[in-house]
Amino acid sequence: MEMMDMIVLGLLVLLVIILFILISKNSKLHAENKKLQEILALKETTIANYEASRVAVSDVIENFSSLDDVMTLINAGESKASVSEKLNIPLSKIELIIKFDKLKNKK
Repeated sequence: MEMMDMIVLGLLVLLVIILFILISKNSKLHAENKKLQEILALKETTIANYEASRVAVSDVIENFSSLDDVMTLINAGESKASVSEKLNIPLSKIELIIKFDKLKNKK
């Protein structure tokens, strides 16, 4: 073999080695990217849950003035739906008020 053939063969071997190194790095980066995407999804879920709980708490605080009325009617045997109709408060807020009252009574 001539010198030029050896140089070309050496460069080809070098290119193959670089190719394998790049493939290895790419697979590691792909795995890290997947982990980061999972963390990002978890972060987004956590933020959404936090915002939902903050909205729920603010709803309870807004309707805190009607807490006594709601609990009086519930303890008197009224259903949640009838309390909702009587006080013109959505059923979901009635349920939040009841949950808030349960938490308040535990303390």
